[in-house]
Amino acid sequence: MDPVAGGHINESFRVESGGRTLLLQWINPEVFPRPDFVADNVECVLDHLAAKDPDGGWPILVTTADGSRRVQDEHGLWRALTWLPDRVQLERPESPATAQIGARAFGHFAALLADLDPAKLKPVLPGFHDLDARLTTFDTAPVTAPGQRRKQAAPLLEMVAADREAHRIPSETGTQRVIHGDTKFSNLLFTADRSAAIAVDYDTVMPGALWMDFGDLLRSAASIGAEDDPHGGRINDDMLRAATQGYRETLTHAWAEAPRLAPAPARMAFMLGVRFLTDFLNGDRYFRIHRPRQNLDRAQHQLGLARELAARADAIYEWLAV
Repeated sequence: MDPVAGGHINESFRVESGGRTLLLQWINPEVFPRPDFVADNVECVLDHLAAKDPDGGWPILVTTADGSRRVQDEHGLWRALTWLPDRVQLERPESPATAQIGARAFGHFAALLADLDPAKLKPVLPGFHDLDARLTTFDTAPVTAPGQRRKQAAPLLEMVAADREAHRIPSETGTQRVIHGDTKFSNLLFTADRSAAIAVDYDTVMPGALWMDFGDLLRSAASIGAEDDPHGGRINDDMLRAATQGYRETLTHAWAEAPRLAPAPARMAFMLGVRFLTDFLNGDRYFRIHRPRQNLDRAQHQLGLARELAARADAIYEWLAV
């Protein structure tokens, strides 16, 4: 059994069983208080994808001897999916072409789920993309944080104070639909030749608005540098444009929501920066870290991205409307 790297929350392993290669996953109950809701949602979405796009290459949940697609033991809830062979995971696009193909895959995912009633899904993370709620939680963190952490975070606390009102725009509205919920670029699997990709990692599928997935995708696809690079916060404009166009190609009605979509990348980057900074102040309880200050560096990266993406909102609008 080999650990699969990449996630901040759950644990994943590559295992060999009965002549098959499987992806074994443990759902973290500290983050998902109702792991059974997560399993219900994933089963619902994968069943829908298989029915709508049977040749799409979607992973299949493995069934146990008693017909269940999950196992509960003293450690929590487990599931296994078929391993997708010859697939490549990319932290960031290698080129504008891969940015466009990856965005096209997320757009295809959204298009396939357009007729799935969001009421069929259960609330696994209420308020996950609610900026006001995130800011309310953030505002209590400096009060209880140790003095040394407050001192280290001081420049970013000032940055949040300066920018927070600019992102509190009326983009909470929008047609409720089933969204992926975590459209970072690494949640795509590409074919070896990079000619196609599919969206994976469905634990955050939930009711939401299109701007949430679009914003998180562009935030991830267009950034330069690693997620925890404190000198990051820069944008590759070629990647930004390619990802916008790729999403627009497969989700053809996206242009109709352009006023909500265009400011969403900046908003999602700002919200993630607030979450990383909150976790740093709270003692790194939520996001897994591998070194001190990693969440602080992640926060600095995302808050810098938010400013860069906000300056490009008009360009994103134009690319969507073409």
